[in-house]
Amino acid sequence: MSLENLKPLQIKQIIRSELRQRPETRWIQNLRHPSYQLRHPIPILIENGDDAVTASYADLNLCSTGDSVETAISDLCRKIAVYYEGARENVNLTDNAPTQEYAFLKQLIAETQPKIWEEVKQLYQERLRMVPYVQQGYINISAPEYADILIILTGESVERIKQLAQIDLDLNLKFSSLCLNVEYEHSTDFLNLHDFERFY
Repeated sequence: MSLENLKPLQIKQIIRSELRQRPETRWIQNLRHPSYQLRHPIPILIENGDDAVTASYADLNLCSTGDSVETAISDLCRKIAVYYEGARENVNLTDNAPTQEYAFLKQLIAETQPKIWEEVKQLYQERLRMVPYVQQGYINISAPEYADILIILTGESVERIKQLAQIDLDLNLKFSSLCLNVEYEHSTDFLNLHDFERFY
């Protein structure tokens, strides 16, 4: 059909349709996740179809669809976070050197700690200062609501463990929405502390 035979309104509709079908690149600056943030903006390719919108991130070969641009981008951000967690878990389970893919992801994503974990660490620090046989404390926050905690002791007795267990119980009761998995060790010699942060 020739454009000459179309009315102005029809021409506008055709142009809008063509523009809607044309892919566009959007730069996003965050992953919309409480525990992860992007170290730098990344390009997301947006493609509008007749029934759905597709958002793609070529560097990880990931894509998502949704009924709107925002829905597609949000789901893609979720997939990127899950992909990162899978790569991190694989490194931890195999205890191998980080892969090239994981090294790329670490350059892309920074792990952040929700404010509540800062409060947990602060309270642990205050309580552990009163326990002279505790040398060090480490924490690995693997999800917004879950963390592994390692307490390194200089010595061991039933009374001392009871005292530490009471601290753990107090914090578990105070932060009932969180899961604290606490272990006591005599040294860090045989521990894999790759993803742990020393907080004490």
